[in-house]
Amino acid sequence: MDVIIHADDFGITPEQSRTILACAREGMLNSTSVIVASPAFEECAKLLAEAPEGFRVALHLNLVEGRASADPAQIPLLVGEDGMFNRSFVDLFRMSMSGRSDELARQVAIETSAQIDRLASAVPGFREHLRVDGHQHFQLIPAVFRGMMDAIERSGGTLEYLRVPAEPLRPFLPPRVFFGISPVNWVKHMIRNWCWRRDRRLLPNYTQVSALFCGVLFSGQMSAERVLATFPAYVERARRAGMDVEFLFHPGGVADPSECLNPQLEGFVAFYQSEGRAIEKSALMQLSLEGQGTDAPRIVRAGGEADHE
Repeated sequence: MDVIIHADDFGITPEQSRTILACAREGMLNSTSVIVASPAFEECAKLLAEAPEGFRVALHLNLVEGRASADPAQIPLLVGEDGMFNRSFVDLFRMSMSGRSDELARQVAIETSAQIDRLASAVPGFREHLRVDGHQHFQLIPAVFRGMMDAIERSGGTLEYLRVPAEPLRPFLPPRVFFGISPVNWVKHMIRNWCWRRDRRLLPNYTQVSALFCGVLFSGQMSAERVLATFPAYVERARRAGMDVEFLFHPGGVADPSECLNPQLEGFVAFYQSEGRAIEKSALMQLSLEGQGTDAPRIVRAGGEADHE
């Protein structure tokens, strides 16, 4: 069993991307996902050459903010005339449950293919070892999931990893954990787990290409203490299921709002500038998972060195 210690949002700015790479060189981070819808994408993609050996790179499929990679005329359900994404989770969820579901899935497939192509052009070998997750976890919306899977199947590559951000409940039941989770994150948890029950039939081998995930309920609050409080229960459950484990962090902040993918989206700007970014960076730099269990899962550090509990 592998333990994936992952950071989202690589590629927004060079400074933010360097922060993520520092967490790999000096801390526990062994994986990241790249947003290609960024004016700084090419510059940030070059920085990946500085990543430690064995560092895993995924596509951070983005249908949320910034400029689309596909021709806007082909994906009007996702973008405005300016080519900028302009749909919320609620917007896409409603379309997914409506008569526009099939058309939404078709347009998502077009945009997903364009983003896969863009990352593959900058990261050698990416297409042969496809790793995919989703910005703000939009990928679990049923029509979005169908479109994404269609694009992956037609990509000509091999799916190595696909994030399923549907968290088990049991690890979060201890009172010291349960009562520290925000009501908003509980709502997100319920919606995404419901979506996954609809999606699961399209990925029958998900236990081989995904991992038991932690990151929605602790979103923006992934401190070392919270990881340690849930890690043993995650390891036990993942081992029974024959799966890997993924813990998601957001360590890289954006100092200047004008450098965000869409500075007009105040909620996203606040998220990129939140104190939680520093807390999660600190967790990655200080976290030690030794002594958290008896049978040691592999915590593969970037650089090829494996820690054990």
